[in-house]
Amino acid sequence: MMLYVPIALIFIPVFSALIIYLIKAQSIRYLAFVAQIAMTVLAILYYEAYTGQFADTFFVIGGWHERVGISLINDELSLSFVFLSLFIWWMVLIYTFNTGQNHRTFLFFLMFLQGVFLGLLQTNDLFNMFVFLELMTILVAILVVFKKAGDSFRAGIYYLLLNISGVMMFLIGIILIYFTFGTINVNSVQTVIAAGELVSGDEVALRFAYVLLMAGISVKAALFPVHSWLPKAHGVAMSAISGLLSGLVVKGGLYLFLRVNQMFAGANIDYALFFYIIGALTAVIGVMFALTQKDMKQVLAYHTISQVGIVMMGLSHYDPQTVYGGLLHIFNHALFKSLLFLGAGVIIKAYKTKKIKEIRGVMRTMPVVSIFMIIGMLSITGAPFFNGFISKSIIKYGIQDSGIKYWILFIVNIGTATSFIKMAQVFFGPKPMTIRLRSLEQRIALMTLAFACVVLGNFYIPISTGFFGVDVSHVSVFQWEAFFDYAVALIIGFCFYKLVIEKDPLTVRKIREFNLSFEMSNYLFVLYVAVMTVYFVLL
Repeated sequence: MMLYVPIALIFIPVFSALIIYLIKAQSIRYLAFVAQIAMTVLAILYYEAYTGQFADTFFVIGGWHERVGISLINDELSLSFVFLSLFIWWMVLIYTFNTGQNHRTFLFFLMFLQGVFLGLLQTNDLFNMFVFLELMTILVAILVVFKKAGDSFRAGIYYLLLNISGVMMFLIGIILIYFTFGTINVNSVQTVIAAGELVSGDEVALRFAYVLLMAGISVKAALFPVHSWLPKAHGVAMSAISGLLSGLVVKGGLYLFLRVNQMFAGANIDYALFFYIIGALTAVIGVMFALTQKDMKQVLAYHTISQVGIVMMGLSHYDPQTVYGGLLHIFNHALFKSLLFLGAGVIIKAYKTKKIKEIRGVMRTMPVVSIFMIIGMLSITGAPFFNGFISKSIIKYGIQDSGIKYWILFIVNIGTATSFIKMAQVFFGPKPMTIRLRSLEQRIALMTLAFACVVLGNFYIPISTGFFGVDVSHVSVFQWEAFFDYAVALIIGFCFYKLVIEKDPLTVRKIREFNLSFEMSNYLFVLYVAVMTVYFVLL
């Protein structure tokens, strides 16, 4: 019976979404919570049933042969993302409860997207990966433009077209794999590649397929130079959607990066250096643009790009510990970035502006929200005892023998500290108005996310050992070096903010006003594919 749970996890939210949309009753929205409870219980039971026996989770729908049928499979990686997805969707559902008009329509798209995302995590054939990616692209575009404002429409179309281009590249890569292997089943392809039975012509086709798959994944993950859609989309979407997209949906691309590299493990494709450089550039470019922004949501959006770059700096290694640091940072970022976006949404709604300079006295007007936001800021800047510190430290220990890699990470951390020193101004100053956070649901969501950031920052050893079997006891929050490094980053960040960023010189303004057109984004995408082709196929 448990074997059918993956199908239930996909279709429960989809069918719930359809019922919510079709039945015009105010109480029908509670069905979303019933569905969420059912999926959470099923996921827990499924994990307990197959712990240590994940090979038994392989399931082909309809009894077809695995080479041609639709198949699903789970392991520690996919189930960890399933639990993360359920948790973040819980927070968004709670946060957006009682939002007023069009709530049924909003829930329809939100729940439908959850089913599609859970399908992406569990599928074992490449064509269904493509189908789920395409559906995600459409649903996310709709959620971005849900406010029906002019700027959101422009950002939504930008997102839609650029991501469709990436998904089409992914599809062409799948076609090449099918012509080479006669199947698109991930396990079957991985087995043939590992056996080393390819002829020379097949190897060229395989490497080019890898390039095309990675091109599509790079767009989804918002890697440099195909990242430009993210700040445009997340900056104008509703804060709850920004939190969901930035905290989780973007991570779907990083999940596929891991899955595709697992599939190509026996192909002798040396991806580490290339994607480390891409990750480093993504981190530096993201933090550079974040430093110049005056809009609170734009700061957070560009820091999503930067943090994705840090994740890639970890994942682009062959050392399991460093890769685990990147993986753990995906989870940590999902928590603190969702917290920051949701908290920013409360502040923006109360003050009716997104401009950092126009928001003051938040600590006095909304002390509870301020505490939760500060926890998010401490987490993203890597403060000891908070979750961001753990994953960043694992990555740092993995690259500390390389001076250049270490200093790039340190510089990015200084930039992150500077950005949030700048944003922290909103907490201080006089109390301009009487504001109270009336929504109990929003407080519950923010409190739960903040609590999760603290728990993962202190109980990371049993969590890592119990779920992934990875020993991270070498990372300690009680080492004086950790406090020293964090203090140095804060001091340098504060000085840099006061001496440069606060004065808003011409260079800072030029960076802030830089706008990458849709045409230029497509040129960069083509150039990116060409560079990957040269690196992975021709060299």
